[in-house]
Amino acid sequence: MRKQLNVSLKTKTIMKKLVMILMAFCLTMPVAVNAQSKMVKKQVKAKLKEYAKDGKKVFGTSQTLEAVLTKHYTKLEEKDGKIFEIDGYGVAKSYNLASAAAQGSAAQKYATMCNAQLKARILGDMANEVNDNSVEFDKFYAAYEAKVEQEIRGELRPSVSVKQDLPDGRIRVEAYYLVDEDAASRARVNALKNSQAESAAAQKYAQRISDFVNERVLPQD
Repeated sequence: MRKQLNVSLKTKTIMKKLVMILMAFCLTMPVAVNAQSKMVKKQVKAKLKEYAKDGKKVFGTSQTLEAVLTKHYTKLEEKDGKIFEIDGYGVAKSYNLASAAAQGSAAQKYATMCNAQLKARILGDMANEVNDNSVEFDKFYAAYEAKVEQEIRGELRPSVSVKQDLPDGRIRVEAYYLVDEDAASRARVNALKNSQAESAAAQKYAQRISDFVNERVLPQD
């Protein structure tokens, strides 16, 4: 009988602790959600104001611009740095051509940033080696940037697209893409593998260059 009472008391104690933990979690969770919502609302409000001023309208979706923007910024917040945003724009006489140009612009933008960061790291840490093989490294830089642009295209996930009708009859498309950092890292590594053949120097210092390529590249505002 005493054993049963002891077991019952222990069970009640455990249950009380679990209830307290759940209550604490429920009390703190709304704070985080509200903080996140305030940040997202602030970003969405700013973009809506900007787009309204410039006469830009969402397209390619049945959702409102506010709904699309809210979804976009919420994803960025929830992933906590695991994904990032890259933008591009295109101008053409049709939506399709302008959209394709915007995607190309975004891919080129990211490739240029990757190449600039890699070049800075190589020049900073391998100055002597570069000076002795400047022509070879220049070939490598050009090949690497081109390959990154090719590789990253398939990792661009369309998130927000707005259009603006220009006075000359053409259409300007501004597009924002979400990119998973793991996927971007694979794109950079593949680009490195496919561009090293262009330079004997890049092959010689492959390991050091590989370490630089593995460093994260984030778009600058």
